[in-house]
Amino acid sequence: MHYYFITGTSSGIGKELALQIVARPNTHVFGISRRCTVEHKQYQHVFADMTKVEDLQSIFDLFKTKFTLEDTVYLINNAGCVDPIRYAGSFSQVEIHYLMQVNLISTIQLINAFLVIPLETIKNRVILTVSSGAASKVIDGWSLYGAAKAGIDHFSLHVAHEIELRTDIKTRIFSIAPGVVDTPMQQKIRETAESSFSTKQKFIELLQNKALVSPQTAALNYLKILDAPELYVETVFSLRELYSK
Repeated sequence: MHYYFITGTSSGIGKELALQIVARPNTHVFGISRRCTVEHKQYQHVFADMTKVEDLQSIFDLFKTKFTLEDTVYLINNAGCVDPIRYAGSFSQVEIHYLMQVNLISTIQLINAFLVIPLETIKNRVILTVSSGAASKVIDGWSLYGAAKAGIDHFSLHVAHEIELRTDIKTRIFSIAPGVVDTPMQQKIRETAESSFSTKQKFIELLQNKALVSPQTAALNYLKILDAPELYVETVFSLRELYSK
């Protein structure tokens, strides 16, 4: 059996991943988000807010499920938020904490708990975080989001090194940017005031020119990696490398 724990399944890439996975045999998806928009016999929804300790604990408890040596487990960290898009110096302390908790801290907490699953009880374990090109690009107004994504990229690199040192051949970790995908997050970006985000027009033109990647395409390419993680050497990269193939 293949067990997938996916955060942010209410829309966008997370929802499309869940839909594509449950269409396969021998799969079970634990969908984690504040809203349930997927209905399927192989889908189990977990109502959770990434900013609440008690909700995170309920997810940690799921990792204690009794698996077998025939089971592969997957953690897909997809939940995220880009707000606030403004210049540094204008953020409230609450806004800083919220964005970092959703995009970085909760993801680290989930990865940490997922790594506690005993290797002797599973066949394989794969961790995939949906990163962003903002982790390596400087975009005015995106300092918080970019810092959070850069943080999870670097954390993943450290974990990958530790996995190698432990000679753990059952575990792989990735932090992969999807490119510019047509999701509700992109709509929020286009609605941002240009005074806080000088390249807003570029994102409007991507939509107008039909240059956005569909959530379906992004999910399909993420699944290529999840299905055969041994084929991908790098820990941090972009799906753009797969779209061109």
